[in-house]
Amino acid sequence: MKAAVLLALVAPVLAIDNGIGLTPPMGWRSWNCYHSGVTQALMEKVMDKMAEKSRTVNGKVMSIADLGYVHVGLDDNWQACGKGVNGSFHDADGNPIINTATFPSMKNMTDHGHSLGLSVGWYMNNCICKETQFTDPTYIAKHMQQSAKAVADFGFDGVKLDGCGEFRNLTWWGDLLNATGRPIMIENCHWGETVPGQTTGDAPCTGTTTPSNCPYNFFRTSGDITNTWASMFKNLQTTTPYQNENAPLARPGTWAYPDMLEVGNLANHNEDRAHFGAWCIVSAPLILGYDVTNDTITDKVWDIISNTEAIAVNQAWVGHPGRLVHSAGGSNPSIQLWSKPVSSTSSAAFVINNDPTKGYKVAISMTDIGFDATQKVAVRDIWEHKDLGTITGTFETDEVVSHDSRFYTFTATN
Repeated sequence: MKAAVLLALVAPVLAIDNGIGLTPPMGWRSWNCYHSGVTQALMEKVMDKMAEKSRTVNGKVMSIADLGYVHVGLDDNWQACGKGVNGSFHDADGNPIINTATFPSMKNMTDHGHSLGLSVGWYMNNCICKETQFTDPTYIAKHMQQSAKAVADFGFDGVKLDGCGEFRNLTWWGDLLNATGRPIMIENCHWGETVPGQTTGDAPCTGTTTPSNCPYNFFRTSGDITNTWASMFKNLQTTTPYQNENAPLARPGTWAYPDMLEVGNLANHNEDRAHFGAWCIVSAPLILGYDVTNDTITDKVWDIISNTEAIAVNQAWVGHPGRLVHSAGGSNPSIQLWSKPVSSTSSAAFVINNDPTKGYKVAISMTDIGFDATQKVAVRDIWEHKDLGTITGTFETDEVVSHDSRFYTFTATN
């Protein structure tokens, strides 16, 4: 196999020094499931289900959390809208005001998650009753300081920072959260507006060190996802600007994130599986969004979300997060090939069919995914957990029907 491009490990000056997010985060977040109807009781019920050992993976009884989905995040609508100064949800000292009717005790909630071996995430700069009314620099500073302090004091392990309110300065957030002394994973939810490589704005950073020197652990590349194939496929395309072959901006410490998974919420099993594989091949955070308390849905998607071979591709880092190799069909592609190096001798390849009606067979040239033309390569089908033999030069898939996918690893044999 041709040597993968390895990125120099330099000693960066980090905007955050939390030591986390070095592999794509995995977990669950409340918005796609409960939207504004979330409560502490629902969150704790989700945590219980995440930790429940009730299904088999490779012959072993495991929980969703055992697979790596350990980050459980509370999204918008925890706040007491209008109860603070100037109609906000922060008091005169800058402290966030919680709606105790729906969240009686944030600390009890995080303690519950920790007792199950989970980490718990919060949400700030909210969109519901967004705060844009402040102009006094002294109060703005108190608001920021006390919000960051609350994240740590309540025992949260992460925070999603949305782009709706006026508190968008992620560098400032990173400094304040870092100063708490608690490792806190930071999600940048600025919908692709604040990304690595910018020299001005809410979080200037080069994004080319390893770990990344950006003040967040993963960053949204897109607008909000919805539970449709078109939305999923559109969001996938927004990862491509961060996949430069020699200096990708999606990397350990700062992963490109085309939003939460809608696996379990799409039209059928093929679409759910293709969605999951697409996020795996580009090293996107795997944040579930379906109702995990619904055993019928979990049964339906269990073979997808528990596919340890697919998860291993997502979590691997050999200098590159994965990239779009070929795209056929113009601005609305019908078929695409993506690839990612997963070891010094192996690459993964992912084929996704966006055509609404037609099926395609796809020829995958080994030279396109990192091998010499004469290299003997063993083929493994990730979806079917099956070895497909050894090939040289080109591998041809079977027919990939509309809105379906194929997922393989290719490994040099000598």
